Amino acid sequence: MTASAKPDQFPDPYEDLSDDEFEREILDAIEQSTIKISLRVPKRLLERTKRVATERGVPYQALMKALLDRGIYRLEQTQKRL
Repeated sequence: MTASAKPDQFPDPYEDLSDDEFEREILDAIEQSTIKISLRVPKRLLERTKRVATERGVPYQALMKALLDRGIYRLEQTQKRL
């Protein structure tokens, strides 16, 4: 995503989901085959992620995977339109 791209330029594949449906998507992501990686993130970002995950009642790593998946999906959709 370029610095000039605006968030509303990308469709949100989860926008029409209820909170319960969104959480099911996250839990489904947990059950997929995974590989362990190390990833450095700013401390504040991790704290915010954990806070939001706690508020939603989901594991923070599952939330991170779902958000990463959504971001990649947006990039893929943008590439298809070019």
